[in-house]
Amino acid sequence: MENIASKLKDAIGGLTEILIGAIGLLVVVQVVFGAGGGGIDIIGNITSVVNSFIGAGASLASIVALLIVMSVLNRKA
Repeated sequence: MENIASKLKDAIGGLTEILIGAIGLLVVVQVVFGAGGGGIDIIGNITSVVNSFIGAGASLASIVALLIVMSVLNRKA
């Protein structure tokens, strides 16, 4: 059972790294080519997410949620 849990944890960690790398790549693509590429506004989407955490309508709960998300993303296996 521990072996399955370990493999699943490794797979999720690898997928997370791939997705974070893809976000970085998409940001660079949007800076170079503009927001018209494929209809994806990655910078606008990131801005919306950050605003939902710390924008005008933010609350203490949104700050705590941001801290939890950041700790999960920064956690090393």
